[in-house]
Amino acid sequence: MFRRLTLIAAITAATAVTTTNGPATADPVVLPDIDGGLLSCTQLVPHVLSLDNTPVRLDLRILLDGASQSEAQTAVAAMRRAYEPAGITVADSYQAVSFTGVDAPGLNQQAKDFYGGARPAGIDVVYTMTTKDITAAGVTGNNVAGLADCIGGVRYPDRAFAVGEVHGVGTPLLPIPVSDGTGKILAHEVGHLLGGHHHYSSPEGLLASDPNALTLMGPTLSLISLRFSTLNTLMVKGHAQSYATP
Repeated sequence: MFRRLTLIAAITAATAVTTTNGPATADPVVLPDIDGGLLSCTQLVPHVLSLDNTPVRLDLRILLDGASQSEAQTAVAAMRRAYEPAGITVADSYQAVSFTGVDAPGLNQQAKDFYGGARPAGIDVVYTMTTKDITAAGVTGNNVAGLADCIGGVRYPDRAFAVGEVHGVGTPLLPIPVSDGTGKILAHEVGHLLGGHHHYSSPEGLLASDPNALTLMGPTLSLISLRFSTLNTLMVKGHAQSYATP
């Protein structure tokens, strides 16, 4: 999840990696859940990371809750600018839905219920793109643009769900222009499903084709670019290679 203009803090243990010259070929490194899986969706330590450059396909189902398919396809085109350098090919498909309410967890639950409780066969992650001004309980309230059901949710058929707004639906605290806003929300929330974390974002966003203060997984929409940080790339590639449908 990220909020439009405010910061969400998170706690994690740092992981150090080293690289060698040339393309890496090692299998993803999978770390055991330190708590037996009870807090697996927090990923207090990275669950899996990869230095391998092997291409992988991510099958993405987008549920159109008021959004048009053309809006979604434009967002996917923006998303690919962040995912293709990580070796992830996004294969998109679409289905129209009509969900009720604006509660983000509730919309994720409706997406699960729509498919009988778990993602459909052949699909890795399900994303609801909505024209609603979504909300979330607690300090986020109305100041939320998207929500992933689980950090690393691609691991679990019943947790591989996320929801995000069509950019411009909500009312941010400050009217800062954002380019490719819908695509950034989509790419960010799916990034969470692939193990991406706010606190692994970095100022490498300044090196993106759309330079900004932070990389894609930063917690504030107005400050992020369409580029994963080096650390988030390791996690996102690892999850995609380990859990995306072959």
